[in-house]
Amino acid sequence: MSVIVLLGMVFSVIGVGATVFHSKIQPKKWPNWSVLILLLIGTGVAIYMGYVEITNTEAVCGPVGDCNTVQQSSYATLFWTIPIGVLGVMGFLIIGILWLFVVVGPIKWQRISTLCLLAFTLFGTLFSIYLTFLEPFVIGATCAWCLTSAIVMTLLLWATTEPAVRVLGFTGNDRRLI
Repeated sequence: MSVIVLLGMVFSVIGVGATVFHSKIQPKKWPNWSVLILLLIGTGVAIYMGYVEITNTEAVCGPVGDCNTVQQSSYATLFWTIPIGVLGVMGFLIIGILWLFVVVGPIKWQRISTLCLLAFTLFGTLFSIYLTFLEPFVIGATCAWCLTSAIVMTLLLWATTEPAVRVLGFTGNDRRLI
């Protein structure tokens, strides 16, 4: 399961890059409510995983994978101190604040907020790719909660692509790098 999600995330990053820089691909506009739902799901998952990591309790994993092996690995913390779940909560909250600035913020902040939103979701997806790679190939276990967070972050990347392309003002052949 981790490998399938990993491949989906890698192809998504490539797809978003192609969407931003290729003139014939028009990004799909996502409704604002879908971004809000994704943020709520992602934040909820991150809060639960942060709780599991901080309190050293066993995660309810379900039929897919072994969440507790992943959560007890050395990769469950950043720099041996910050639980990845807490980092996820901070990431989803920052993305949520940026999204609010895009939707209801002052006009002068909307452009930079939109570009920062794409940058943060891209970073979150790339970091999720790294963590998802670790599950099958280094840790040897899969965490359904972690995969859920990774999928949500990847969907947020797709959802933030169209506003960024619009803000950048790319039209027609202007989106080609070469």
